[in-house]
Amino acid sequence: MKIQYPELNPWHKRQAALIHHFTSMEYLKGLLPQIDSLLALTDQMLDERSHLDTAGRALAGWNSQDTASHFSTYAYPALMEFREGIVKDIALRSIEQYSVAGEHQCARMLEEYAYQMAWATPEQEALFRETAEKVFSYARELSGLVARPPVANDFSFWLLWNEGVISSHRIPKFRIRTDIVVRTNQVPPRTGIYVAKDDPMASLQFAWTGGYGELCPAMALNDVGRAVLKQIGREGLWGDTEALYRFLDANRHMDPYGWSDTQADVAEVAPSVIAGSSFDLHDCDWHFIEPVPDEFEDIDGSYIGTGRQDRRPDRVAAGKPVPVAGWWYTPAQGSRRYFKQGDVFPTINSDWGDTFWIWAQDQTPPALS
Repeated sequence: MKIQYPELNPWHKRQAALIHHFTSMEYLKGLLPQIDSLLALTDQMLDERSHLDTAGRALAGWNSQDTASHFSTYAYPALMEFREGIVKDIALRSIEQYSVAGEHQCARMLEEYAYQMAWATPEQEALFRETAEKVFSYARELSGLVARPPVANDFSFWLLWNEGVISSHRIPKFRIRTDIVVRTNQVPPRTGIYVAKDDPMASLQFAWTGGYGELCPAMALNDVGRAVLKQIGREGLWGDTEALYRFLDANRHMDPYGWSDTQADVAEVAPSVIAGSSFDLHDCDWHFIEPVPDEFEDIDGSYIGTGRQDRRPDRVAAGKPVPVAGWWYTPAQGSRRYFKQGDVFPTINSDWGDTFWIWAQDQTPPALS
């Protein structure tokens, strides 16, 4: 009998494709030639300009920080350490260990020791900074996914998808392995992508077996985010700037600071402002997402797929009627329960406080033993 695997929702398919791309060995190895090009550019600049240090100090009033010698002594080693770190990261993949790429530390060192480059021409300095930023930007995409705790949320995935960094019409095919269940703060049994068991709006997460790769709390919509979703719908989240600003303007009380700095003349920033208040972390169970070998899926180019909105019912307090028949769970109990439409959700006495029932992402009946 063929095993039927639950299917990822459209935006989780996009997130999985992005994570699969940016955490690949191919992507990591792609950093090395970029760093080497930056080093070659730097070597050429130093070769052309180092001989001017003496004249610059004598005639142009340079201090020691303005010289090529200072850059070579303090800034250049940061570039070399960045490269050495990537070489090490490539080697550690053999034991399934992942880490941030190190671009943040390198950028901080350059900011401290190369904040002014009087020894270079303005054109050389501009080219150096532009080239360095491209390398750092490339590295950040990997670092943001393997950082602990991860920083990616539905909004940042939406932004990344719309940058067009991967094919928007053909992605690897994935399947949810419901037989692999891992709790937050546990090291997973397999390296790869994981989906929150019962929250379709929680962002996917990458975890690994080789040390410090445990699953972290899920980044999911909080009450503000759920209110935005309910009013605007999945299709408008996060691209309908006008609707998002209308929500912001009508609900300034939802933000501790009243979203007071965001007025109509800067309405275009409403998506990012709202996103900053729309997510919280929570512990959950996770399922492993397995890439199907050599299989791909043709999709449309949008982040949410075919325009289907998230029709998962809102969480419902105990004592209220069941709005949709299906499997529900509560953090006060953990396991799923099936309710008919119109049933009344019961109260569960526990340390969780008030009981709320949440629609389970997995709506398949449990297997009979």
